[in-house]
Amino acid sequence: MNKFFIPLTKISDEISVISTVNSSHRIDIDGGKEILTIVKAINLFADHYQNLQKNIKEEINKKRAELEIEKNMLASFFDELPQGIIACNTEGEINLFNKKAKTLEDQNHIIGIGRSIFNIIDKDIITNALYEINVKKPKKHEAASSSFITLSPGNVLIKADISPIADQRDNFAGFIVVFYDIGKDFELYAKIDNIFKCTANEILAFLDKIKKEKMVTPEIAAIEENLKKSEKEYIEKIKERLPFLVVSDRDILTTVQKKAGEKLNVSLKIEFPAHINWIRIETYSFIYAFLSILTILKNKTFKKTFSCTLCKEENLLSIFFHIPGGEKNLKIFRDDNLFLKLKDFLNYHEAQISLSFNEKSEKGIKIMIPLAEMKESEEVRNIVIAHDAYERPDFFDFDLFTKRKSDSKLNEMRLKDIVYTVFDTETTGLDTRNDEIISIGAVRIVNGRILTGEKFDRLIDPKINIPLESEKIHGINGEMVKGKPDIQEVLPLFCKFSEDTVLVAHNAAFDMKMFSMKEAETGIKFDGPILDTLLLALIVYPMFEKHNMAAIANFAGIDIVGRHTAIGDASATAQIFLKLIPLLAKKGIHTLNDATQASKKTLYSKLKY
Repeated sequence: MNKFFIPLTKISDEISVISTVNSSHRIDIDGGKEILTIVKAINLFADHYQNLQKNIKEEINKKRAELEIEKNMLASFFDELPQGIIACNTEGEINLFNKKAKTLEDQNHIIGIGRSIFNIIDKDIITNALYEINVKKPKKHEAASSSFITLSPGNVLIKADISPIADQRDNFAGFIVVFYDIGKDFELYAKIDNIFKCTANEILAFLDKIKKEKMVTPEIAAIEENLKKSEKEYIEKIKERLPFLVVSDRDILTTVQKKAGEKLNVSLKIEFPAHINWIRIETYSFIYAFLSILTILKNKTFKKTFSCTLCKEENLLSIFFHIPGGEKNLKIFRDDNLFLKLKDFLNYHEAQISLSFNEKSEKGIKIMIPLAEMKESEEVRNIVIAHDAYERPDFFDFDLFTKRKSDSKLNEMRLKDIVYTVFDTETTGLDTRNDEIISIGAVRIVNGRILTGEKFDRLIDPKINIPLESEKIHGINGEMVKGKPDIQEVLPLFCKFSEDTVLVAHNAAFDMKMFSMKEAETGIKFDGPILDTLLLALIVYPMFEKHNMAAIANFAGIDIVGRHTAIGDASATAQIFLKLIPLLAKKGIHTLNDATQASKKTLYSKLKY
């Protein structure tokens, strides 16, 4: 019996490995004469199948090499462009970017395939730029674009041109952002601007003295008139240089509210009118002029919470800031040191500022900005941005499934369509309660492809000694981690790296337990969905004796590079996971929910630690 039925059961799984993920795999099992005859025939067929695959692969590689030359030429040209380029789908997910685009990111805001551009540029600004393009409604086949200035998370001042992307049916399919670093240009402009204003002010002050002494002549009057005319023309020239954008009061003030919290630690409470009002502004100068107001109010009143009320007054938008304590005049705003001074902002936008009282008789400052003549159409709303000797103990915590956030839409997504973060940790030992994490490595999978350019690889100072037994395994010693960031700094960065993805790990319970032991210390909690290649391998290879990483990699024909390093094991786990997806599909497991439910039924899912 054991020489026939058990080997026969294993043969089926072995054939799946040969036909699906590793054509070089051969069946080697004990069995009766009949079974060995079948195995011999299958292995002979596998030899022919492997040779056929080899010939086809060689032909494909030949053609691919020819295309690769052309692609590399184009990629080199694209990557060396002086402009940054980011292309996104309708949801703002990045599909393409070049090297220059990476200058926008900082440690917490990462540019990568499948990530959201809205982590880099405020969604409201992009939405309004696309809105303006749609309202302009250019002639068919005419290029449409809009521009804006903003400050990136990496503190790079950029001017961005944004254009929609249409599909073959002329439907909105995404958008492309081309941006330029204008920080140096603005610095130069600021110097010229300062020279002009200082000179003009000195001349005007001198002319005032002449007037008081009643020494005005027609020539002096002409000088004053020409100077004021030049100042007006100067302002108009500046307005031509600035990319004005039509935005809604809700969007731009919500952006100000967000920036105030991030940059100033100020809470701004806003009361919006019932109906949307539209204003034509230059986004950068608007946002930072209002942040300047809040900075001054914070410094003068020592408060961190302010209120703001918006209302429509004829053809103007009134923005009223209540001043706690009620300052008597506007002199408090003379220390506005932003490049685009508050006064300049008012001039460029034909706006006004004054001391005023609201209906509650509260004193504050009122800014009046002309409304833009725009009508919202139904068509506009169609644009929606929108060491085999050392293996971790095989254990699993059932709570990994029961206590995780569920998302019906994500649960129904096909496994091959999901964005994943595949990760691994190295630790001082295997005691999840007393040992510490010393390394985290991770890679991302997007559209069934491992993004080799997007890796997370960090050493961590555990603040305790690393035992020699552990060092022999992963090669990390105390000198290597001395002075490195601690877990409080690294874990939030990993959380950001893995944001909006499904986590994948081998023997994930160990890593997740190590993370959970740091929740109170770091404030980071990983409660999203997670898949474990250990459990998935149990589903696919139930009759195999070993399900450790080395054994599974061997079945799948994967060479592990950097074994027992966090980034090396993460990369190997990612390759294993991609090999498992088609094998899971053969067993009727297609979606995230299918994989989660099947994982619950495996033997290891019942074990606790």
